[in-house]
Amino acid sequence: MKHLFSYSVYQRLNEYSDNLIGSMNAIGFDGMELLTSYDSVDASYYRGTETVHLPYSTDWLAAWENRAYDMEESLNKYYMYGKDRNEIISNIRRMISIAVPLKPGHGVIHASNIDIPELIKRSYSRDSRQVLSAFAEMMNESVSAFPNGEPPFKLAFENLWWPGLKLQNDSDYRFLKSKIEFDNWGICLDTGHLMNSLPGVYTEEDGIEAVLNIIDGYSQDLIDRIGAVHFHYSASAGYRETFEEKTWEDVPVTEFIATAYPHVSKLDQHRPFSLTGCKTIVDILQPDYLIHELGPKDGDPFANFIQQRKLLD
Repeated sequence: MKHLFSYSVYQRLNEYSDNLIGSMNAIGFDGMELLTSYDSVDASYYRGTETVHLPYSTDWLAAWENRAYDMEESLNKYYMYGKDRNEIISNIRRMISIAVPLKPGHGVIHASNIDIPELIKRSYSRDSRQVLSAFAEMMNESVSAFPNGEPPFKLAFENLWWPGLKLQNDSDYRFLKSKIEFDNWGICLDTGHLMNSLPGVYTEEDGIEAVLNIIDGYSQDLIDRIGAVHFHYSASAGYRETFEEKTWEDVPVTEFIATAYPHVSKLDQHRPFSLTGCKTIVDILQPDYLIHELGPKDGDPFANFIQQRKLLD
């Protein structure tokens, strides 16, 4: 199992350290999972990159269903993967192709969707099966252009708390498996995202117990598919129960999305584990890649990573 440091092409390699790779090795990390974009990745990122996280899109289903939001042309791919089906397919193929020179062990992509008007709501109108069916159609068509109809590296589908792949049990996974037409794919289980989809997670201890209860019910087939884990916790149940819901008023859609960022950060906290019980999650899943998706603490870029990494020795 490799321990990876979450990083981004929007960050400079010397932002955390003059010798980031050396610093990671010194504290027990084996490389980076690099968030990519739609532009070619600078060669300086090649060294140390083990896996990639492909770009995220908020509400791709809107454009896929030919009801794209009105926004600046340059922003379409970031919020919808494009303004229509043709653009979506082109952009997904491009973001996969751009990552090929890094020779990643996998490329993570979120298998979910949130209707933008429902960003600051507690319930959602979409059914997860509806989202997964459209997601599989989108990915099948995108991948079909690559040699032998297979992606050039494994695609790792990640769970969220929004409609789509939630991984609260085997059912959504089995549905997605029945729809995907290529073989080179797996699952990236995000522990914090799983906690965000469950009631009663007020503390780290609650979160660990909740995740263990869920994965105890996974089939061996699903566990074998989980080649990657995004490792962190969110104890956001209190906030989820009390936040004020907001409706999209008569403002530009991108302005409304911007107002949702603080809300999403309170939901999805990306906290470092501090309890040794978290190791049981890793021991059960035994992923090939454990990605510590954590930010800095008190100005120290490595403090949270070091805290969490020590629990797993």
